[in-house]
Amino acid sequence: MKKLTKREKLLIYVFGCLLIGFFGVYFVILPSFSSYQVVNDQVAEAQFTKESMEMAIDAIPATMQARDDATANLATLTTPFQAKLTNEGLDMLLTQLSLDYSLSPKVLSIANNSMAGVETFTAYTSDEQATASLGTNAAADATANSDENTDENTDENTATTTTTEAAETEITSGSAETWTGLVSMELTGSQTNFYRLLDAVAGRPDMIISDFAIAPEAAATTAGTTATTSAAPKLSGGNITISVTFVVYMMEK
Repeated sequence: MKKLTKREKLLIYVFGCLLIGFFGVYFVILPSFSSYQVVNDQVAEAQFTKESMEMAIDAIPATMQARDDATANLATLTTPFQAKLTNEGLDMLLTQLSLDYSLSPKVLSIANNSMAGVETFTAYTSDEQATASLGTNAAADATANSDENTDENTDENTATTTTTEAAETEITSGSAETWTGLVSMELTGSQTNFYRLLDAVAGRPDMIISDFAIAPEAAATTAGTTATTSAAPKLSGGNITISVTFVVYMMEK
């Protein structure tokens, strides 16, 4: 058998070292590095979670204080409003309110007692108002400068005035909703007491009077029928009949 030369032995030795290094890198170092990367990512995630929890724990007192302040503010805001009432509760509330101002309820009808949108009121001014004002001023100047066109300017002023629109109120339904009671009532009493009721409701945040109509109270004749006086009701006159619509806003408490 031929002996290996020194050069061949050296080549075999180098090849063996390379083979051992390759298997060491492929089967030992690379898996260890992958495991290190996974562990390092887990450590970084755990550190981030730890810091987040520490920040959340540090913020607990401020969060609890903000919650308590919000709860107290909500309670303050909802205090003037009625808790959710049944139809009987609405009947008792508005009947007692009318009696407090010496008005006698005759008819009460509940049209709605459920969740409904809260109407908002936005001031509206017609675009024609500014143009109409300019037209009025121009007509006035023309009248002062020429006596011959008096009749024409008067006609123009009249036409311009009729086209002028005053500021109106546009009613829109907002996105906010709350429990709402819509109640129509017929009351009898003096006009003065009804105006006192209007002032009282205007000062309450939990209800509004959306519509009302005043008419002389019907009086019974000798034949048993009813008739009304043709005179307009006066503050110092007798009783009148009022048709009024209440909107009552309620909240869960």
